[in-house]
Amino acid sequence: MRKRIIKRYLSLLKTTVQDRKNGLIVTHTNPDPDALSTAMALSHLLRERHGITCSIAHAGSIGRAENLAMVRLLGIRLKQFNRVKLAAYDLLALVDGQPKAGNTPDLPYDIVIDHHPRRKDTVAPLTIINPEIGVSATILVNMLLVAGLEIPAALATALSYGISSETENLGREVHPADLRAYLEVYARANLRTLSKILHPSRENVYYQTLHSALERAMAYKHVIYSDLGQVPTPEMVAEMADLLLKHKRISWVLCLGRYRSSAIISLRTSNNEANAGALIKKMVADPDWVGGHDTMAGGAIPLGKGQEQGDYDSLSGSIVRSFAKLQHLDPDGWHPLLAREEIPIR
Repeated sequence: MRKRIIKRYLSLLKTTVQDRKNGLIVTHTNPDPDALSTAMALSHLLRERHGITCSIAHAGSIGRAENLAMVRLLGIRLKQFNRVKLAAYDLLALVDGQPKAGNTPDLPYDIVIDHHPRRKDTVAPLTIINPEIGVSATILVNMLLVAGLEIPAALATALSYGISSETENLGREVHPADLRAYLEVYARANLRTLSKILHPSRENVYYQTLHSALERAMAYKHVIYSDLGQVPTPEMVAEMADLLLKHKRISWVLCLGRYRSSAIISLRTSNNEANAGALIKKMVADPDWVGGHDTMAGGAIPLGKGQEQGDYDSLSGSIVRSFAKLQHLDPDGWHPLLAREEIPIR
């Protein structure tokens, strides 16, 4: 990212936050490491450069073991959005998401920072949106460096994990700016803490969900889909999709799951020339509930109250059929991924 552009961002930020004292930084509903680290970095920037005290809030949950370890080990203080008193804040910021995207609280944000394609209805006094890069955290790393601010070890550790997690260890949708940002913060990170985040202990529910994902996985040519049914956390759907994409002969994976009153969708591909974000919008009735990038996409679709299971079954079946059609596959050609076959001895 060009230094002059970052300087312009910092100048616009100064104008936007003038005379503000208390900020609320909101992430998308179920924040991932990119969202969490970006929020931490923006809070640090606003406090150190502008004297603004910030809180970080989200409207959903954090369930992935690595993400829980990140929050615990780095002491990230988070608030549930439904318990926040908005009147206490005179500055509202949204990171790693955009207003009215279906996975963020709809507020009159002063600041929006994101790396997803810009929505036509995204409006704020300060919008910093760069879909060319792979990670929102990269924007904040550059802003901190150009501002001449120190990046403490805990923040550097968070940013290191945020960038590596979002890019699958710098192997997925990574831009040169992401790589440079990663090297800057990795050199400042606490590597022992980072290792603990990367290798957390797991609850039994993880293995139960993994069992369901494998048992229900259906394959056809280069594609796998797995309907997990009820899931303990929304992130588990994406986690299982990432795992199934490691299959040697597979280039597309669709995972679905029901969490409370929503259907969770996760789409992954190993084809860097593809556009998973565009494809997933064709798979659902309302494209506003989903979004993504070239190789990864997802969303959460609300189900009717009192009839969640019936709505979910109908919706998941429709999405799988649409996915097969878009992949030019016979909707009835699926077979179990784990069909019994002799295991070769080498």
